[in-house]
Amino acid sequence: MEEKFSKTVKKLFGKLNKNENGKFVRFKKFADRYRIMLLASFAIFTVATLGLIGIVNHYMAYEYSYNGKVLGVVKDKEDVLKITDLVQNALTEEKNIEVVIDKKDDITFKRVAAMGDDVHIDSSEEVLKRLTYVGDVNVKAYSITVNGKQAATLESKESAENVLSAIKDEYTSEGKNVVVEDSKFVEDVEIKEVNTNLDNLQEEDAAKEAIQTGAVVETSHVVMKGETLSDLSKEYGMSEEEILELNPDVNPKKLEVGSEIQLKEEAPVVTYKASELVTYEEDIDYETKEEKTDKLYEGETKVKTKGKKGTKVITARVETSNGKESTKVPLVEKVEKEPTTEVILVGTKERPPTIGSGEYIYPVENYRLSSPFGPRWGRNHNGVDLACPTGTDVVAADGGTVTFAGYKGTFGYLVIIDHQNGMETYYAHNSELLVEEGDKVYQGYHIAEVGSTGRSTGPHCHFEIRVDGVPQDPMEYLP
Repeated sequence: MEEKFSKTVKKLFGKLNKNENGKFVRFKKFADRYRIMLLASFAIFTVATLGLIGIVNHYMAYEYSYNGKVLGVVKDKEDVLKITDLVQNALTEEKNIEVVIDKKDDITFKRVAAMGDDVHIDSSEEVLKRLTYVGDVNVKAYSITVNGKQAATLESKESAENVLSAIKDEYTSEGKNVVVEDSKFVEDVEIKEVNTNLDNLQEEDAAKEAIQTGAVVETSHVVMKGETLSDLSKEYGMSEEEILELNPDVNPKKLEVGSEIQLKEEAPVVTYKASELVTYEEDIDYETKEEKTDKLYEGETKVKTKGKKGTKVITARVETSNGKESTKVPLVEKVEKEPTTEVILVGTKERPPTIGSGEYIYPVENYRLSSPFGPRWGRNHNGVDLACPTGTDVVAADGGTVTFAGYKGTFGYLVIIDHQNGMETYYAHNSELLVEEGDKVYQGYHIAEVGSTGRSTGPHCHFEIRVDGVPQDPMEYLP
């Protein structure tokens, strides 16, 4: 069986070899006969192919872009790439900051057809000009990141450090009376080198403000009496529309007192905590005690010894968050000056009557009679002028009720007392009034201070006594 199979296989391969050899022999004879013609045809095909490739290449170009912005068309990529370093150096010098042009990421090419009159191929000079005056330039900068998120971008590491130092200085107060024990940012704050658009760079002041106000937090406000939506808008820097969007159930025309309004306000991106030892002075309040005296009437008081506050020096540990005090724990206290107790005399003498007795005393002491009662300068002088220094005490000449205390024409500051017996007294030209209409006063009660108000030639007390409204000579009633 096996021997029969082997003979069959040999027979088949024999026929195959015979057929193949025959084809090869015929092809060889054909090639020998037509060799020159075949070589010529192959040469023509090769030349045609290369020519077609050359034509295609001749009419193809590259559109080049910077950061996605198409700038122009060049024949060869190298026409752009070989100028990149030159442009980078020129921009760095012009803008006074290190400009970065990444040939791989910033410069991109797109193959385009360059046929037609409307296709302009840039020369090297034009490529240089286009790249030099490109707007959105990438630069090497330094970013301040907070918990991995970019908070501000500055041109140099030094500027970024200055911003963080300024924030630290603002939120701490180390000096003569303050020692900072510990201070740090709560968040993970880093300075990282980045490549960014030139327009993204910030000045130090703007970067500091962005870090200190760049976050927005939600808060609530309890409406007080009289508050309006406009008031909240101004206080929290939100438009009325924004407030209503957060509080759709609020009546914009009338806020309900005691209700809570949800709001948003600016907040720092960072939290800077500090622990400080602060030494400061603090007042010590004085005590007050009373002493009875029969030299004053009942209800009258007089300061015998004026109280003075004492002082103490305290050293405390103060915890702050973004400069605001959160806790204060006093550690040491030392009294520098003891307070002085204030002593107040309280009158016990029986109060005299507030109804006129008809017996008068002079309204001022240490006076000089500068003008008597009677005719003067072509008119009648209805009282007497008692000259004395400004500020001299003016007292009630008899007990009674104050019926006028105020400014009245030529009298200046005037007090009128009704003694409830048909008699009145006038005290004019005062610098200060110490009583009001309706006050009950007794003889000797301090009612005013001497002055020179109204029509007056100098400080004095103009004093009148009137009986049933008719002026009388006061000297006839005074002792």
